[in-house]
Amino acid sequence: MLEPYGLVAMLLGLAMAAYTFREYRRKRIGATSFLVWMVIWLGLMFTGIYPGIYLSATSALGMATPIQFVTTFSIIVLFAIVYHLYKVVGEINRRITKIVQRIALESTETDTD
Repeated sequence: MLEPYGLVAMLLGLAMAAYTFREYRRKRIGATSFLVWMVIWLGLMFTGIYPGIYLSATSALGMATPIQFVTTFSIIVLFAIVYHLYKVVGEINRRITKIVQRIALESTETDTD
């Protein structure tokens, strides 16, 4: 029998996996992002369905309570996401700069004619 938190984790993981799959199918996210998020959602579902394995892994990693594992893992994942967003924003900034420079050059060329 699933515990209430396990049922919530399983349902949330299932809903988010379905949403992620839909976004991938609509080509709104790439294959790498899809795989990373699916691993996270499947991990969430797995911990909800098999809490005993999750608790064993937590103690094997030397963490006193499962919440320490969740907090530590969440922070690590959030750092990875922030780094990825940093790279994406930097790339968008570079593209915008190139577009603005091209428009400015085209504008000055037409003004001198």
